[in-house]
Amino acid sequence: MLGLVPRMRGIDMSEIRNQLKSQSIQAVSPATFETVGGRIFPDEPSVLDQEALSQIVKTWQAAHSPTYGSPIGQSSQTFTGTGAGGEAEVDVVTATKSQVYRVQGIAVANAGGGAPVVCKVLIGDCPLVMDLTGAPSTTTPFPLSQPVFVDLNSPLKFAVLSGTAGDAQLLVNAIKVSQ
Repeated sequence: MLGLVPRMRGIDMSEIRNQLKSQSIQAVSPATFETVGGRIFPDEPSVLDQEALSQIVKTWQAAHSPTYGSPIGQSSQTFTGTGAGGEAEVDVVTATKSQVYRVQGIAVANAGGGAPVVCKVLIGDCPLVMDLTGAPSTTTPFPLSQPVFVDLNSPLKFAVLSGTAGDAQLLVNAIKVSQ
């Protein structure tokens, strides 16, 4: 708990520590510091509050910064989406709230035996791949040359540009990352 941080200059608790004392360091978000800290004025009680806030922020950073952007163990999964007709875009990976996924692999599977399927893959509305082609009755991987991240505002989606849409399936392996 944040209220259990050692006393400063013989004072048991600053106003900021008092307001945050019931929260654990895991539950505190950066927005909490702004809400509780508010405007700080340079009088004696505020100097103590600034020092307390600085200690709390450093404690939060020590717990969270070393792992920022690192994969979260046992959180990877393979997402699938089946093509829709008329070049309609299908969401395959959609994060919720503050989740962020790092895409580890993308492949298109063509269940049809007759013709290839050609797909486009997008992050939000930005094209990632414009001509991912899957031969009949195969699964074709797409090599990722850079990290690809998915969040609430940028889902990974795909659309079938040619071929039988119902035969196309996009496979995406992604893992959550800490933030």
